[in-house]
Amino acid sequence: MGDELQVEVDSEFSRSSVPKDQRRSYFNLTIVWTGYVFVITSMMAGGGLAAGLNFKQLLLAMIVGNVFLSIIAVSISVIACKTGLTFALMSRYSFGVKGSKIASIFVPIVNLGWYTIQAATYGHFIAQIFNLNGIGEGIAMALSAIVMGIFAMLGFNALTILGYVAIPAIIFLSIATAIRSVDTIGGIGALLQYQPAETMTIFAGITAVIGQWILSTSTCIADIMRYAKSPKQATASALTGLFGGNILMIVCGAVAAIALNNSDLTVVLLEFGLVFPSIILMTTNIFTTNAANLYSTSMNLSNSFRMKREKMMVILLVLSALGTLLKPYEVSFLFQFLDILGTIVPPLAGIILSDYFFIHRGTYAEFEKAKFKDWNIIPWISWIVSAIIVVLVPVGLPSLNGMILGGVIYTVLMVATKQKIVEV
Repeated sequence: MGDELQVEVDSEFSRSSVPKDQRRSYFNLTIVWTGYVFVITSMMAGGGLAAGLNFKQLLLAMIVGNVFLSIIAVSISVIACKTGLTFALMSRYSFGVKGSKIASIFVPIVNLGWYTIQAATYGHFIAQIFNLNGIGEGIAMALSAIVMGIFAMLGFNALTILGYVAIPAIIFLSIATAIRSVDTIGGIGALLQYQPAETMTIFAGITAVIGQWILSTSTCIADIMRYAKSPKQATASALTGLFGGNILMIVCGAVAAIALNNSDLTVVLLEFGLVFPSIILMTTNIFTTNAANLYSTSMNLSNSFRMKREKMMVILLVLSALGTLLKPYEVSFLFQFLDILGTIVPPLAGIILSDYFFIHRGTYAEFEKAKFKDWNIIPWISWIVSAIIVVLVPVGLPSLNGMILGGVIYTVLMVATKQKIVEV
């Protein structure tokens, strides 16, 4: 191959396409993807939305945001299924070998941020249960980051088993929390009449919903759906996770926050007096997502460095453990993070989708036989210019604008320059 990298067909296929005989069932894929989507930060995002939107506005923002996310998730899933490649390897067709290594580093950096936020949230929760402050809370958060990494080290099979155990518990406890919250408010009627003390624009709400999962639906989902047996199977699994899992999490988080007028979900759960159920909910919820998160991060880094996946994760866990000490579980920090993601990541999705569906007309050359150039400057120009325009011209929905701009600029420049990154 053009990158002179010897492909090692390991059990996770981090440097090659997934063979047809290693593909998984719809149920296996859905368990892993839905477990990934079932995350406490989605509930926290729901609580944050409830602080600035009434319940009807919140539902609108949630539906529009998830429709947008689903379009991207399904498109990326279809490409991953047809090629059997991780997002990192997929990006070689547009960025080139060395260019994809840089692009691949961006994804795990942001993923590590997500991982750290969720590990800190869980550690913060444990600290509150045992009345730990200062150093005690810091130790709880750092240990959370380290322990969650064990499942990621064990690979895809471990994520599937974890999902089988966790998902039923998450669904039951999330719905139970929402029902308890509705009773506390005074019923469905009172929930529909809820008005927040502060205001948030509907566009800001939609951007927050999109920002919450734009990175995963643009990149990480490929690392799961490359195991799909067919595009239909990948599509169904992607939609199940977003329209089933993500919507459930946002609604439950919003209702709980409205009930106690607090968007800090750890406080909300404990104020309900549901200590043991809360431990189960938080543990199963965060562990499924963070394990899959770190798994995807290791897949991307395998494209950038010649280092065993296990060694990479040890380094990542140490960095994350240190990062939790900055207390990134605070909701204000989370929404700033989501806002940045909702602006920066969509152009990347537009570039990848345009490259596959327009430049390569829906078919990539077989990865193992293809020869790639080292660099392609066009996707970088498209990405940077798109992000700058979105920031300087804040009109409409930034995420949608960024994705369209990224795709259009990339396609126009590739056609105009007649660049060819792949040779067979």
